[in-house]
Amino acid sequence: MAYEESILIKVDKTTKEQMKTVNRNWSKAIRMFINEELRHKKNIAKAVAQTYRILEGQKKSKYDSTSVIRKLRDERYGPSRS
Repeated sequence: MAYEESILIKVDKTTKEQMKTVNRNWSKAIRMFINEELRHKKNIAKAVAQTYRILEGQKKSKYDSTSVIRKLRDERYGPSRS
């Protein structure tokens, strides 16, 4: 059997009074929210790791696009003054 840990969450007085008017298991709602956030973060971490693996597998191009862009701009606007 798994042991459960306790946490303390502080809310302002107005929020506490509003919570009392709603028939809800707040502990369960907060546990569900925390678990969903953790799953979401885990999925993001997996997606980032997968993206890095995909990018690492791609061949690096030795093509220098800046020279082509410079040539096209010089043809259109004249030689640069740099």
